[in-house]
Amino acid sequence: MIDDPSVITAADMITQVFSNIDKEDVDNSSKLLGTWKSVVSKVHKYGERLSTHTELIELKNGILLIETDHPGWIQILQLYSKFILTGLERAVPELKISSLAFRLKGSDFSLCGKTYDEQIREDRLKLSEKLETQGRQVEIHEKTAEKRISEPVELSPELRARLDDLRKSMLTNSSK
Repeated sequence: MIDDPSVITAADMITQVFSNIDKEDVDNSSKLLGTWKSVVSKVHKYGERLSTHTELIELKNGILLIETDHPGWIQILQLYSKFILTGLERAVPELKISSLAFRLKGSDFSLCGKTYDEQIREDRLKLSEKLETQGRQVEIHEKTAEKRISEPVELSPELRARLDDLRKSMLTNSSK
């Protein structure tokens, strides 16, 4: 046996990794996976195919993130979301799943650690900052335009003569 303290056995490594995982979380996860297949397979017309084209990704703050391999499956899940939520709530009420979120396979979208209201407040703040910045830019542009308009423009003598002729021809009644 090696007496080096930096070397550990595979059994110790596995024990160390799994010691951080709560048994209740593992039980809830496996129960949710089984329940998901059961509930989704009861969706009218699409059941079995729908369950094979979906994968549970994350459950955070009562929102269950589901990944599909095609946008059409997301539409079907959205259409039957109330049915699915009711089935999940009845089967695993301790998980308190309140809504479903969807992503397409290959995207890196994940559930943020914020509530809906917090996310809305953050988005509104960003939008108001953007509007304020754009408003300042518009003000600067307007001031610049006003300055350009208020400054007299020097015309060449030839252009001034042509404009004068045009003005005279418009003021003259040529129908007589």
